Amino acid sequence: MYDKRIAKYLVKIANSDAINFATFLTFLPESLQEDVQHNVTIKPQKGGLSLVEISCKRVNEQLKQLTIEPNNRVEATELGDSHKVNTSTSYLLAYHENSNSIHPDTIVINIDGINCKFKQKQHVIIVENSELFFAREIMLEKINLIFGLKLSLKNTDLLYGSGNQVTNKLNKEFLSQYESTLCFFDYDLGGLKIFKALKNMLGEKAKFLEPTSGNLRKYFIKKPEKESQYLKALTSAEELGLMTLHSLLLSETAFMEQEVILAFE
Repeated sequence: MYDKRIAKYLVKIANSDAINFATFLTFLPESLQEDVQHNVTIKPQKGGLSLVEISCKRVNEQLKQLTIEPNNRVEATELGDSHKVNTSTSYLLAYHENSNSIHPDTIVINIDGINCKFKQKQHVIIVENSELFFAREIMLEKINLIFGLKLSLKNTDLLYGSGNQVTNKLNKEFLSQYESTLCFFDYDLGGLKIFKALKNMLGEKAKFLEPTSGNLRKYFIKKPEKESQYLKALTSAEELGLMTLHSLLLSETAFMEQEVILAFE
């Protein structure tokens, strides 16, 4: 089970730097945790940290194997976790000017190139919710009403982000062909994480569709499952410069799911 965090801890152990040993153990497979505990010397330090020495060569070799990144999902599956490696093929669902049925076009992207059967517009909007995506005409009408925009499939393509799927590195070449990528995601930590990943991928081409006024305030009703999620969302919004969203999160102490705009009047 590859985990890049293990490598960081092993470097610290090798350099005789203090670590949080309890946290380190949580990153290890259960089958290895007990083995490590039986072959380790721990010297407590300040702040709950410890100097750690693992003397057993066999255990050290097992730990080293956890730091080797699989080359592909097949190899990762053999090691026990295929989800830590990007797929060799990505796909995106799209509606565009010539879409004349409920069935969206499928863009297939792999190392050999992009298979797209329609001509891209200069602009694209990405939504992460399937209900919004398939209600494309109503959704665009509501977005225009709420945000004062003039979006239509005549000037803007529509993509279904399918959560983190849209952030797959294989999608970069396709998305980079747009002059601007408008991101309309849930106003919560998950949505902000997806946007941050796209911004890292596309730079200033990626724009987050944040509230421009208080007209969505009453829809901020989804309470965070944990306080830490809420605090992280506040920090993320501020770091991304989304200060209107930051203010709403601060005042309402709640998140907003994007599909509620279908009820906006």
